[in-house]
Amino acid sequence: MLAHVLVAYDGSEGSRHALQFARKMIAATEAKITLVQAVELPVPVVIGPFDGYVTLGDMPTKEQLEEAEKKLHALLADLPPSRCGARVELGTPADVVVRVAEELSPDVVVVGARGLSVAGRWLLGSVSDRVVHHCPCPVTVVR
Repeated sequence: MLAHVLVAYDGSEGSRHALQFARKMIAATEAKITLVQAVELPVPVVIGPFDGYVTLGDMPTKEQLEEAEKKLHALLADLPPSRCGARVELGTPADVVVRVAEELSPDVVVVGARGLSVAGRWLLGSVSDRVVHHCPCPVTVVR
């Protein structure tokens, strides 16, 4: 029996499809659904042969993280609060999803597919591919 579904969400079309799919999965059950969103940290870039570096991007503020979590909860506002959860975590998307899956032990993780070409997956990697290969539970990839 399905008791808990974890959905990776980033606001993209693929993640919106994943959320719709997960909502259909739990529609006839009392299963819990948890949305997780990754916020990537600034990237340090070395600028010299010594200790010099700059960071690309800003560190997210506590208020920004809280606002992101509120937006995730709003996506599930029509479900009872006891069946909903939302997490905003710092880190790379695949690592965050796998880490949260290890922590929460959901029955299934649902992720969206961006539909990258073979070259795009090779150059950029695929979050869904990494989640499929490293997640401790079954993963459903939604197109």
